Amino acid sequence: MRDSDRFAARLIGKATDEQMRLIMKAYRFAKEAHRGQLRDGGGRYFEHPKAVALILMDELAHYDPEMIMAALLHDVLEDRPDIPWQEIENNFGKGTYRLVRIMTKERGLSAEQEREYFSGFLFLDWRERVVKLCDRLHNIRTLCDCTRRKQRRYLKETYEVFVPLAEKTHPYLYAELCKACARAETALV
Repeated sequence: MRDSDRFAARLIGKATDEQMRLIMKAYRFAKEAHRGQLRDGGGRYFEHPKAVALILMDELAHYDPEMIMAALLHDVLEDRPDIPWQEIENNFGKGTYRLVRIMTKERGLSAEQEREYFSGFLFLDWRERVVKLCDRLHNIRTLCDCTRRKQRRYLKETYEVFVPLAEKTHPYLYAELCKACARAETALV
């Protein structure tokens, strides 16, 4: 069974045919958009957004189509500036576009702008926070693939921004983020 078929099988009974069609369209769109891109550890980049969507479905049992599509598409606009914002909205709807837009961190932010970006997370709605936290959880779980400098920066950001956000948002994500950070810190020593 192909990877995409296994992914689609998770949606049976959880999504309508139209929702499944759109989610799988987002799956293919993200996979194509990230073609040739690699994660820090050398693996295919698409495995990251797919893993974020799987955290939503397998660990949280959330099957909101817009959240799943946003998880799949969340890095497309950040990593592919040649893809216009409107393409996400036109293909996947305003709700998915809004989630993706919120998750997209602009490149080249100053330290002050980055603090403002992170502080804005407290004002996001529940769905936006959950997708962002699933993204951070997967990044922390795979942090060992990054340079030590990046690991330290990610852990600092996570403790300062994402752990408090998770505590206010979702008990499971809070517990998992704390465990993942502890494992990452242990591996750093």
